Amino acid sequence: MNITREHNEIKIIGDFDNFPILLSYIYTAVNKAEFSEIILNFSECSSAFQNAMLSICAQISAYRKAGIYFTFIPPKDVKLLNLFKNTGWAYFIDPRMFEPPIYRSYSSRIPVTQYQSPKEQLDAVNKIVNVILGAIPEMQRSDFAAFEWAINEITDNVLVHSESPVGGFIQLSTFQKNKKQVQFVVADAGIGIPKTLKQGHPEIGSDTDALDKAIREGVTRDKTVGQGNGLFGSYQICSKSGGYFGVHSGHACLEFSNRKGLSIANENIPYDGTLVIATIDFSNPKLLEEALSFGGKKHIPVDYVETNYEMSEDGLIHFILKVESDSFGSRVAGKPVRNKLANLLRMGGSQKIIIDLADIALISSSFADEAFGKLFLEVGAVSFMQKFEFINVMDTVRQLIDKAITQRLSAGVSD
Repeated sequence: MNITREHNEIKIIGDFDNFPILLSYIYTAVNKAEFSEIILNFSECSSAFQNAMLSICAQISAYRKAGIYFTFIPPKDVKLLNLFKNTGWAYFIDPRMFEPPIYRSYSSRIPVTQYQSPKEQLDAVNKIVNVILGAIPEMQRSDFAAFEWAINEITDNVLVHSESPVGGFIQLSTFQKNKKQVQFVVADAGIGIPKTLKQGHPEIGSDTDALDKAIREGVTRDKTVGQGNGLFGSYQICSKSGGYFGVHSGHACLEFSNRKGLSIANENIPYDGTLVIATIDFSNPKLLEEALSFGGKKHIPVDYVETNYEMSEDGLIHFILKVESDSFGSRVAGKPVRNKLANLLRMGGSQKIIIDLADIALISSSFADEAFGKLFLEVGAVSFMQKFEFINVMDTVRQLIDKAITQRLSAGVSD
């Protein structure tokens, strides 16, 4: 990677991964050269990743709120340009020229989402866990609950501790090579973990010491506003799953990987705010069951399945298809529906699942096969008939579902 600046134009060449250097160029252009509009030229950029880009989005949003504007020159590479658009990076850099990203229920990724209030945070978390419920097959409930807990804690830390003028930013993606691996990234433009912790722990000397303490159980700025287990628990979840955990804040960087273990290093270029990268691997079922243990006691959090599916008065799980998916015309849209229903069956125990197809006039044959034909084969005829019930189904739609199940049953294959 190479970065150059000429007047108010900053050019990024090659693979972009070192966000502190780019932020230092922006800082110099704004605070020393006193430019009020910055041109970010990514035309010669060859690759970019969400941990670096999310931190850029957060900091640029804070600059914009302070009256500094940015013009984005997009990559010449068409695939990379589409990535910038689809993730929302282009929009958060230059909202005058680019549209906000579109969230699709059948996607295994969540574009950049900004939240500035508890309601916006809850909406962002629910959107993410809903996607994961449909993206990761054969998910155990304890693992799902641990993931949701970590997302909640890290995003809540931004609102409670960061003093970020633009709130927090979160992005999530799954991996092509390991389909049971998930990475979420949270960034803010606040005062940073070292300054936050030193308010309650004046004995902390360096920023590296601050990050070391931040992942210890029960360490927080103020016990009246939090128990200090968010980063600790999230680190435990990532490390136990064999994933990755990283924190950038102030003059320090903390990293854990399965190969290198835990390391904390001093950074010459400070990062104003906090960036948390969490990669969780769900390949080993129930591996995260013991990760959330505080004060020697196992913590079992309330999860999305309970609050959104299991609290109906009739004791049934109601799966309203028009709410769960915004498309009924392809296999791509059908797959998360199947995964979600299979996961709910696994997590819900004895509860029956009511699949409500109200207001759905038509589905494609490929959607019916992917969502319901393969589900029938996966769970077996007896379990399917006992555990699932379709209601409010139009005749044409019912015929397509029956045909998909019959064809799958005769073929006897699920892939």
